[in-house]
Amino acid sequence: MSSHHIVRERQEPALLITDIYSIDKELVGQLLEWSPTIVTDVNSYEAVTSQAYKVDIIFTPGLMDFPQEHVKAVIYEKNFIASALSYLIEEGYKAVNILGSGFDQTVLEYFAPMIDIVWLHHETRTIFVQSGFEKWMPAGDELFIGYVLNDLETSGLQAIGENHFRTIQDGFFRLEFSSPKYCLLTEKL
Repeated sequence: MSSHHIVRERQEPALLITDIYSIDKELVGQLLEWSPTIVTDVNSYEAVTSQAYKVDIIFTPGLMDFPQEHVKAVIYEKNFIASALSYLIEEGYKAVNILGSGFDQTVLEYFAPMIDIVWLHHETRTIFVQSGFEKWMPAGDELFIGYVLNDLETSGLQAIGENHFRTIQDGFFRLEFSSPKYCLLTEKL
């Protein structure tokens, strides 16, 4: 019996790159296994293509010629990340992996209700989660919560510092809080 997985366009998360070197090359390779749409800006284009990755969409402040064929150029005015996220949402993407750092967190928070965002930076993985979030992790893994949350209740976690937790045992942990609507959850890769 044969098992084939057909990947439909926009089924897999897009890969938005501002810093190709922000995580280990092996992890980048894992993200590329399903051939995601690769999005970058003119400032990162050369670094991304130097790794032999094919860019699908490039955001640029003006018209330019690019050496790779079939690269779609999108002109933006101010914020590359906000422009790219708006574009991906308009094009029907449900999720995006972002490689890089130094983003305006409020921009990412604004888009969190519209697209699933996984932010990979400095060998960490950060996601936006709502109250009621749960995930399986092995015992002893550490995670950080990006805000002081009102009425934070956890199960499966032990506090080891301010906004710093460790999983108690192999299994699911859970987060419950009343506000804000989302929190940032960061774990080491």
